Amino acid sequence: MKLVRRLNLGLFGNSRNIKYYTLNGILFTMVTIFAKSFAAKFLDRLGGAPIHYSLLNALPGFVAIFVTIPGIVMIQRSKNKRRIMEGFFYLSRSFPLLLAVVPFLPETSRPLAFVLIYGLMNFPESISATALQSFTGDVFSPKERAEAITYRNSYSQIAQLVTSIIMGVVLSVTTTNSSAVFMYQFFIVLSFLLGIREVHYLKMLKTVEVKSAPVIRPMDSIRRVLQHKDYRSFLICSLIFHFGWQTGWPLFSIYQISYLGADEKWLTIVNVVLSLSGIVSFPIWQRIVKKTGYDLGIVFATICMASTPILYTFTRTMFENASVQPIIGFSTAGITAVLLGLMLESSPEGESLISAAIHTTLTSVTLAVAPLFGNLVLSLFGLTASLYVSGTLRAVGSLAFLIRYRMKNRKDVSIN
Repeated sequence: MKLVRRLNLGLFGNSRNIKYYTLNGILFTMVTIFAKSFAAKFLDRLGGAPIHYSLLNALPGFVAIFVTIPGIVMIQRSKNKRRIMEGFFYLSRSFPLLLAVVPFLPETSRPLAFVLIYGLMNFPESISATALQSFTGDVFSPKERAEAITYRNSYSQIAQLVTSIIMGVVLSVTTTNSSAVFMYQFFIVLSFLLGIREVHYLKMLKTVEVKSAPVIRPMDSIRRVLQHKDYRSFLICSLIFHFGWQTGWPLFSIYQISYLGADEKWLTIVNVVLSLSGIVSFPIWQRIVKKTGYDLGIVFATICMASTPILYTFTRTMFENASVQPIIGFSTAGITAVLLGLMLESSPEGESLISAAIHTTLTSVTLAVAPLFGNLVLSLFGLTASLYVSGTLRAVGSLAFLIRYRMKNRKDVSIN
């Protein structure tokens, strides 16, 4: 009741939009938890091998490479951009139902079928998520944006906490592999039902009235964005960081499930700790951004994230692994709170949609390659070495953002 009361009070600069933006974020989080958060363990119960974990992370990026910009161009050319975006959201929320069908397939084909469907899910997801990034810029002014993103993320962390506990408790009491698989199917269907309501709140958002912009050819728009120095420097730094960030994603799952023997109970504990740390961290990052700005805030966030693979190597039990999750949660909150705002701030005026599409597409290229690179390092040098490689690459990305900040700061000083 306290949450609902606060969302309905006029405590925000734009209370109606922040209310529905936050409610949409809460349901988005619940949908994600129910449909995807235990995907690696679901795959494990279907007989997945290490290569399947890498494909689970790499294939979504491979799909997004080919669909994001064409999808965004289609939205941009449409007379009703918002309706097309909402259509992609509906498709995105329906697609996971195919995962629920996988256990009915022949046993030998289940792991590959699972990762293929999981990868294809990113067709509507990458387009809808990219459109929402731009849509955020249409709904909120630059002054309101950081506050809106912070409230959305903070309440979403509460939803993640509650949803993870519910899902984890239910999965923990299942006694057989078949009963656990059935519960995964149930939660996927539930995610679809919640997704319908999620899109409803998206429809409730009001955008700022703007004059119709002249029709620009997609290639001209892409060329204009890439010629914008501030955006281009952001993009280069982001790609360097994302490659190191994404390299570690399958390694974390392999380390927890295969090396430490995590079951659904321990994965739930990890998610709960991550959620609690995120709830505490988002307001902190909002204050950091207000004090330092996005350009320096991203340096702090990425250097924190660079430490997380190294911390994993010091854990020998799931209890120890859970104990380092607050640092990971703090780092993830920082990336979430800063990266979107920095991307919108760096984009040329009026080109946020294409800017977001380019960023999503190119980080999807790194996503398609990085997990497989991580698997290669894993096969050649072992799990510990591959985690150190991921941490080092992330640190290089953080250094790139620091160099970008110092160059911009030096330029501003010289102008003044």
